[in-house]
Amino acid sequence: MPRHLLGKMPRPSVHLPIVQQNAKMAPLVWLITGSTSGSGLALVSALSARGDQVIATGRDASTRLAHLRSLTVAVLDLDVTAPLTSIQAVIATAVAIFGRVDVLVNNAGVWRMSALEEASEAFVQGIFDVNLFGAVKATQAMLPHMRAAKQGTVVFIGAGLGWAAIPFVGYYSLTKAALTMFAESLQKEIGGLGLRSIIFEPGGFDSDIGAPREGEIAFQGPYIDDYQPLFGKSFGGPPPKLAGDITKIPGAIIDVIKGEGAAKGRPFPVRVVLGPDSLDVIRQKCTEQLQLLDDWADVSLSTMIEGQRETAPFLMDICSILPKA
Repeated sequence: MPRHLLGKMPRPSVHLPIVQQNAKMAPLVWLITGSTSGSGLALVSALSARGDQVIATGRDASTRLAHLRSLTVAVLDLDVTAPLTSIQAVIATAVAIFGRVDVLVNNAGVWRMSALEEASEAFVQGIFDVNLFGAVKATQAMLPHMRAAKQGTVVFIGAGLGWAAIPFVGYYSLTKAALTMFAESLQKEIGGLGLRSIIFEPGGFDSDIGAPREGEIAFQGPYIDDYQPLFGKSFGGPPPKLAGDITKIPGAIIDVIKGEGAAKGRPFPVRVVLGPDSLDVIRQKCTEQLQLLDDWADVSLSTMIEGQRETAPFLMDICSILPKA
């Protein structure tokens, strides 16, 4: 950041919740995107079982989830790739059902594989439209309602692979890495308004996230011969055993949001990793990144103004993701 901008930037305090909400919260109203299958559907069922109210949304949800309708479960069609105005209309309808929405869960997501070089423009646009821009638009549509209520939580479902680069999954990782920064930035902007933002980053678990949407493909190539050996080495063997239990993910998410179970009495985090593989991958990435910083610190510092080894305290403060006492 140019130094001349540091003195001109406002110095807002970073608002990160210090304590969880009530130890035993009253029933909440949740809106979940992408809830027609997989982890989204599992979360709908878990919330209903715990006595909360749920608005389950997704493409063709009114047909695919019609059997779930009850006094505590509403169903709405919502395609997160639709224009913002369409999403705003659906969100307004959702808020009117139970009179409010306490928690927005940006769960809609797709898994796509392609060599970076070979991916078509439609392929790249498609994965970003769902995984990133869909969550951005749903959040933009919901925030005015939460600000008016002066309370609410926005949840994002990221991935451990948002921290890790592996061959042929780069575009998926790109969307999840961007989603992480969006969630962190959002917390810094809305924390002082009584609102919260959090991203959960699960590892591998059995789901149909890789199933293609209508008219789309989940896998593209590699068709270039040069990439075939690497693809075979990376994915030619038997599929790895997945360590994540999809039936346990909803309970972990609900406990963190409501401050119950293992989350009771703990500071509300901006990020929670789910699954041992995700935990190990992210821990390794952080450790290796620290090593790279140390190894190349002399080059980093060689670009400073002579004798000006300092970083503005407010910049360090505002970039922190930990709660402040």
